[in-house]
Formats: sequence, C-alpha cells, structure tokens
Amino acid sequence: MTSSAVATASRIKVYKRSKSAAKRFFLKRTFRNTLTLGLIIALYMYVKAESFITAYPTTVARDRLAQTLGSNVGIEALLGIGHKTNTIGGFIVWNFLCLVAASGAVWAIIYSTKVFRGEEESGRSELFLGGQTDLRRLSINILKAFGLGLVLLYVLISLSTFAIGSLKGADFTTTASLFFALSLILGAAEFLAVGALASQIMPTRSKALSLSVLVFGVFYAIRLAADTSGAHWLLNLSPLGWIERLAPMYGSDSIWLIPIFIFIALLSWLTVKAAASRDLGEALIADISNSRSHNKLLGSPIGLAFRMNRATSLGWLLALSATAFIYSLLAKGAVQSLSKSSNIGHSLKNLSPTDHNYQLTAQTFMGIVFLIVMLVGMFYAASAVGRIRSDESKGYLDNFLIRPISRYRWLAGRIVLALIVVAGIFIVVAVFSWLGQATQHTGLSFNSMLTSSLNAVVPIILVLGAGIFILGFIPRLTSSVAYIVIGWSFLLTMLSTGLNLNHWLLDTSILHQVALAPSVSINWSVNYVLLGIALWLILVGAMRFNYRDIQGE
Repeated sequence: MTSSAVATASRIKVYKRSKSAAKRFFLKRTFRNTLTLGLIIALYMYVKAESFITAYPTTVARDRLAQTLGSNVGIEALLGIGHKTNTIGGFIVWNFLCLVAASGAVWAIIYSTKVFRGEEESGRSELFLGGQTDLRRLSINILKAFGLGLVLLYVLISLSTFAIGSLKGADFTTTASLFFALSLILGAAEFLAVGALASQIMPTRSKALSLSVLVFGVFYAIRLAADTSGAHWLLNLSPLGWIERLAPMYGSDSIWLIPIFIFIALLSWLTVKAAASRDLGEALIADISNSRSHNKLLGSPIGLAFRMNRATSLGWLLALSATAFIYSLLAKGAVQSLSKSSNIGHSLKNLSPTDHNYQLTAQTFMGIVFLIVMLVGMFYAASAVGRIRSDESKGYLDNFLIRPISRYRWLAGRIVLALIVVAGIFIVVAVFSWLGQATQHTGLSFNSMLTSSLNAVVPIILVLGAGIFILGFIPRLTSSVAYIVIGWSFLLTMLSTGLNLNHWLLDTSILHQVALAPSVSINWSVNYVLLGIALWLILVGAMRFNYRDIQGE
C-alpha cells in the first residue's frame, strides 16, 4: 500500500456503533442549525427587552404604551392579542410568542424536509442503509437528533430569558422563564414532525415542502382568524393557536401542552410507521405524472433551467405578492395604533441610514413592508444560487459540458433566469402593495410603490452576486455564505433598534444601506454602487467558475 493510500485510509471515519451512526451524523448537523437559530432568537430577545426597559422605565409610561397599542386588527394579525403589555413579561410574550412560533415553524419545515426527503433524493441515505439499519431505524434516529437539537435550542432561549429576568424592572420568575422558553420552541417542534411526515407521504422534497407549507398556511390562517375576528375559540383548532393558549408569563396555562405533545408524538409515530412500510425512494403517494413526455425547452441550458425551476419561481412570486398585499392591508390600522408610541420613531430611525425626524405615517409603515419584501426576496436569491450549485454537485451540469456548450453559457443562462424572476418580483410587489394600501385609502400613488419596489430589489441582486462569487471560488459554501449574508444583515438591522451600534459595523448590513422607501427619499447613488458591486461579484465569480474544476458534494 502506498503512503498516500495509507494516509487516505487513516482519515476515513469508522463508526464503532453503526446502528446509531445516523443519529450522531444528523445530530451534529442539527446542533449547527439550532445553535445559529437559538443565538439569534436569544440575542434579539435580550436587546428588545433592554430597549423596552430603557424606553419605558416607569409604570405610567408602560400604561400609556399599552393604551396606544389598544385593540388593532393589523397588529393582532402580526403578533396576536396582547395581554398585560404594560409589564415587561407581557410585552416580551406579545412581541415574540406568535412571531417566534411561526418563524421556528418555517425553519423546521425547510430543515426537516431537507433531512428526510432531501437526503434520500441525493442518495446519502443509502450510506446508512447499507449497514445495520433500515428506514424505520433511520427515521427514529433522525427524530432523536431533532429532539436533542430542540433541547439545545431550549437551553439557549432559557439562558436569554434568565438574563432578561435579571434586568432592573423585570417582573417574572425563573419558573415563568422556563415555561416561556418552552413555549417558544414548540412551533419548531410541531413542524419538524409535520415536515418529517410529509417527507414520507410525498415522493420528492419539493412536494413534501409544498405539503408542509400548505399545512402551515392552514394552521396560521386559523390562528390569524381567531385573533382578528373575535372568534377566539378557533385557537383550539390550530397547533399554533395552542401555543398562544399557553399564555406564558401572564397566565401559564400548561394544560395546552397536552394537545401539543400528543400532536408531535402522533406525527412522529406515523412517520416511523410510514418509513417502515415503504422502500427507499418510494412514498405513500406515488410520483405519477399524467402529462405526456415532450422535449420542449430542452434545447438550451436556460430552457431546461426554466422547465426545472418554473414551479419554484412561480411559488416565490406568489409568496411575495401575498406578502406585499397582506401587509399593505394593515397600513392604516397599524398607523392608528402605533403613532402615539414615543419609541416607534426611534426604532424606525435606526432602521434607515438616513437622518430624518420620523413620525409613523402610511409611508413609514409601507417602508417597513418593503423591508420585509427585501428580506424575503433575498431568501429567493440565496435559494436560486443554491439550486445552481445543486445542479453542479448532482452532475446535471455534466450533461451540458459534454456537448458544445461552454460553462459561461450555462451559468449565464441560470443568472439571466434568476434576474428575470427578480424583475417579476419588482412588478408584482409594486402592483400588489399598491392594491393593498389603496383599499385603505392611504393616498399613496402607484408611482411611489413602483420606485419603492425597484429600490427593494437592489439587495436581492446583491445577494445573488455574492452567491455567484462564492460559487466560483468555494462552491461547497455557496448556500451557506448566501444565507449568512442575509442573517447578518437582518440581525444587525434588528439590533440597531435597541443598541447604538458602531456605524462601521452597521455598514456591513445590506439592509442598512438601502433607504426605507417610500418613507424616505431613495438614495439612487448608493443603489448604483450596490448594483455595481453585485455586477462585479457576478463577473468575477463567473470567470472563476469557468476555470475551476467541477466539484461534487
């Protein structure tokens, strides 16, 4: 045996307990994901709590805040019904319980379907099934890894609530902190189970993801209807409503833990049973297509890319249309509810690099709407470059390179397709945001919505450029770096509402560079610079991609 062969053999990891190898492998991945999620939630909670105590130090100031919040349909649709918001405990619960439950559910759906159906599609699950395990035991081990990851998430959030409890003016106990932390992770726990079961039912990850999102949408709609219509009994029909029923900090109704734990246990049991009854690559619902096979759009790389990604691209456009329309509908009600809060202006000022004397108006609220659109659109850009990298790692690119098609042409086609979708985002967001706020008679013109939408796509293109750049140099980190850029930008933007961060640090956030139009004038000079940087990143990344080796996983 040669020395290089000996060195290679020495680096091969040998699992002494092969039956639990999958649990250890997925536990390591789950810990990385939950650690990032937990740190973001914990840090943001602490900063917002400290900001609340600083801005409203007296009982009178907190009572005035609770009165200004009042009962508003728009705010209740976003955050649920507030209880005892004149206390730090009630304020934190109102700000985070529904928001973190929904955000954790979305993260759980993406991660769970990736681990279950995604790993099976890529063929990596076969590595575990080739040993002393089967699909049933593999599913059990993955679910155990999820459970331990949730324990880590619980510990991180608990430490944050303990830190909040130590602040001057905090009025909740250690027991209340532990119960609140448990309530926050239950949304992720519920939809990890939903995603796991959907992965057994549907034959592909995209279909499992769609089914999970549909289930989430139904449960979220029930929760929203319950909080905005006065029919609070509807909360009893939604797992997300059960979390709201827990009422940590001010009520602590632990009886609702029973249906939550039953829901999670039932879906987990069904996941294991379904995994035991099927073969690798199969599903409870067979992947049967009734359409005739055809060769349309297969003559060029961009045509094939469009054919493979049209459903996903349409889904992003629909999601952004709905986001713009729904949030725009809340403009007038939110302004009426929050305009008397002295802390709102300070928070909004920190969201934008432009120095203005803020008052909460319809323009300002629409600026927040476009900030949300920017964030969702940046996630599209990250997913787009992730799919480009996926096509390379899975060997799809090889089918073109053996033909007279250059790497430049293939990559250029994918970039053009992504930019076409970005252009579609610009159009649909402008139209639907104008329609939403027009129903509230806010008086904003279509032209202002059009220019604000154009301003909002700038950070989306910049994230796309960053992803293409990393694709050229470190392809295995393409998706990770793109999402890190988004997470870093979002975290700094949120923290800036409670902390006086150094402006050099804030300048590293893409979201901080873009004005909150239409609340303030658009700085087109900054946008041109950002677009120039994006173009440079795309060109350099494409040049490097043309000369480097093709890399698999």
